[in-house]
Amino acid sequence: MKFLVVFAFVAMAVCSIRAELTKEEAIAIVNECKEAEGASNADVEAMMKHEPADSKEGKCMKACALKKFGVLSEDGKLIKDASIELTKRFIKDEDKKELATEVIEACEALEVNEDHCEAASEYGACIKKEFELKELDSSAEI
Repeated sequence: MKFLVVFAFVAMAVCSIRAELTKEEAIAIVNECKEAEGASNADVEAMMKHEPADSKEGKCMKACALKKFGVLSEDGKLIKDASIELTKRFIKDEDKKELATEVIEACEALEVNEDHCEAASEYGACIKKEFELKELDSSAEI
């Protein structure tokens, strides 16, 4: 049951990013990525808590989902506008939402690993670091 709740949160996140994507489609995408990459329920939960993935499967699941959500390109690079919109949703303080552009621009400039799984993880670490440097509270729910 807890796993279905996590999927529901992922679905809400995706629907917020891509308005044309239904909740059912979002759940299907996450499930497809989890299955395709051999990820665990713990990997999904870590992703939802903004924690780095410990396993290769978790990293690859995240890369797969980010690509399907339109945030990571097929060549493993951040898609700036979509990434900014997603990042804004994680900034709790309304007066600081404009810092999302600075966060993404700092991370977009990274030379990331050619392995898309590792690249997704590196972008995640950069975004987390930028949140800390800018003293942003990322505890907001999508």
